[in-house]
Amino acid sequence: MSEPPKKTVHRRRPTLSSALKAAQKAGRTVKSAVVEDGKVTIIFGDEAPTKASNEWDEALKRCDKH
Repeated sequence: MSEPPKKTVHRRRPTLSSALKAAQKAGRTVKSAVVEDGKVTIIFGDEAPTKASNEWDEALKRCDKH
């Protein structure tokens, strides 16, 4: 007797929600996410806020304190 042919397994593409859940579970902050042609792209943000590098922002902060 011969064995029946094996079924091919089609791997599903990740969904946006499953990718976001995985990022949350890993403790990563998501800056943006894009789904294009079934491909999920996630861009991670920094954990700590960045310091303002513009001198005018710093000047405005000093003026607000007075």
